[in-house]
Amino acid sequence: MTRETLEELVLAHQNEIYRYLRYLGADPPAAADLVQDAFLAAFQSAGAPDLADPRARAAWLREIARLRFLMYCRRRRSSPVAVSSEWLERAEATWSAEFLRDRDGFDYLEALQRCLEDLPGKERELVDLRYREGKSRAEMAERFQMSEDGMKSLLRRVRGALEACVRGKLGLGEA
Repeated sequence: MTRETLEELVLAHQNEIYRYLRYLGADPPAAADLVQDAFLAAFQSAGAPDLADPRARAAWLREIARLRFLMYCRRRRSSPVAVSSEWLERAEATWSAEFLRDRDGFDYLEALQRCLEDLPGKERELVDLRYREGKSRAEMAERFQMSEDGMKSLLRRVRGALEACVRGKLGLGEA
């Protein structure tokens, strides 16, 4: 594999591999490191599939990333994420069936972005506080003069509404 080919792979698949590793349970810093490890392993690999086929190369890169994640978890015996090869294979099947479905996964992100834009002010502010600013439920409850349990319920309803909106925009029906 040439350096140019590697650059093309990184540009085309970096975000998908990161999202996939996060889906498997890697925390953000570990996922970022594992993405780099996966692309380095791909670069060094002699068994690359037909790189002209985007689906084949995406599946190949996910397999490399999955194995890197499994090795990472085994090295970190104290990892809060309990994984097995069987669980990872089921996760790959779910990822392929639910998130890709003959697409690259960006349709979910685009639908989520549109749904976020449609959220009313308070709900949008809650999402921003929780997921952009990393505020705790306790901090948010204090800010909105609510109980923590009330905030937990409100966040659950907002996430449910976002899920329904995304599923609706993608034509997936109910969860």
